[in-house]
Amino acid sequence: MSIKCVQIFYWLVCVIGCVLSPWATAASLVQDLEVGSIGQLADDEEAPFEIIALNKVHKCGGEPSNRFLVYSEDPDVAMRRFMLALEAYKGNGSLTLKVDGCEGSALRAFELRLQR
Repeated sequence: MSIKCVQIFYWLVCVIGCVLSPWATAASLVQDLEVGSIGQLADDEEAPFEIIALNKVHKCGGEPSNRFLVYSEDPDVAMRRFMLALEAYKGNGSLTLKVDGCEGSALRAFELRLQR
């Protein structure tokens, strides 16, 4: 392959990536999630806590699921995220989650936002 062909190929990849990146970012958000329950599954300071949604379903594990696992490496951040989820559970708003793939039948979340 000539250098010119390689340059054109890389230019096309960059253009396509720039055009598609807004959709990729939007697809990684779950918005207006209503919390039905919250749980802690493992006894480990870095273990995720679980949210069961009332109104959002995904296809992790090949079947419809409403399970979300919220991760944090820092215990203080994990507690703040849990408190935000608790406020949503109490009916004080809904959550927006930034998600990053499946873990079994759950969708992994790494960012969490509470809104009214």
